[in-house]
Amino acid sequence: MHPNSRPSLAAAGLPSQSFGGRRPQQAWQQGEALGWAALALTLAIWAAFFISLRAGARVALPPVELALLRFGPAGLLFAPLLWKRRARFAAVPARLWLLIVAGAGLPYFLIAGWGMRHAPVADGATLIPGTLPLFTALLAAALHGRAALARWPALLCIASGVATMLALKAGQADLAQGYAFFLLGSLMWSAYTLALREAKLAPLEAAALISTVSLGLLLPLLAWQAGTQGLALPSLSGSQLLLQLAIQSVGVGLISTLSYSYAVARLGAQRSATAGALTPVLATLLAIPLFGEQPDGATLIGMGLIAGGVLWSQRAR
Repeated sequence: MHPNSRPSLAAAGLPSQSFGGRRPQQAWQQGEALGWAALALTLAIWAAFFISLRAGARVALPPVELALLRFGPAGLLFAPLLWKRRARFAAVPARLWLLIVAGAGLPYFLIAGWGMRHAPVADGATLIPGTLPLFTALLAAALHGRAALARWPALLCIASGVATMLALKAGQADLAQGYAFFLLGSLMWSAYTLALREAKLAPLEAAALISTVSLGLLLPLLAWQAGTQGLALPSLSGSQLLLQLAIQSVGVGLISTLSYSYAVARLGAQRSATAGALTPVLATLLAIPLFGEQPDGATLIGMGLIAGGVLWSQRAR
């Protein structure tokens, strides 16, 4: 019931208590504030995720081996929960859990990792989250009607930022490969966002499904990698291994999966996806001192347009 639709206490012969009707509204506001806090934590971890992928690429660590750090500990931790709630997962349509696993699990991870081998952090962190609101709005419009495109001026501003990057960097073959992977990864993550909302899985359930199923898919690939090319993971230094474990296993594998699921539940799929476009700013600032990657003019222009579109869309709400 809406708080303003409560019956009159005076009409019932009782004293009027104005604070009583505010509790639902206060609870809703508190829940939304917690949703924004969860989303802010998610954005910080996403920025670190791109840093981790780039660090792995710079030491020639294949994405398949890096995925073991991402899904290994989380997959084992959540395996009992996946089995315990197997009836709940069986009730979710197959297309939804396939989209969830593909869009946030091993397939997405490998796509993003391959892309980061061909492009700097600023470009990857700009294109994947930057096009996320566009793909989410387009997919939502295709599924639920054109109401999802109501904030088209802000989405157009984001699209112009992406187009600027693509146009000003056209002709660079290595970057083109990276950009193709990034755009595909963004499309996959958008589908995951909408599927997660429709499936109505609890954050722990989503984390269990993504991590454990991805680990099961990863093991045959890892065995093939070991048999054909050998493994580079044992050659990592202790500090590099700890960094990757902290970011991939704890941050991305456990915390961000839960926090993003919570943010989607509290704020909605499109708002969560749109705010994610702020990730490139954080990732770029981290990449400057860590890797000495100075963003060029095209990246800065695109990033500015994307960030402007994000702020515009939030103001429009």
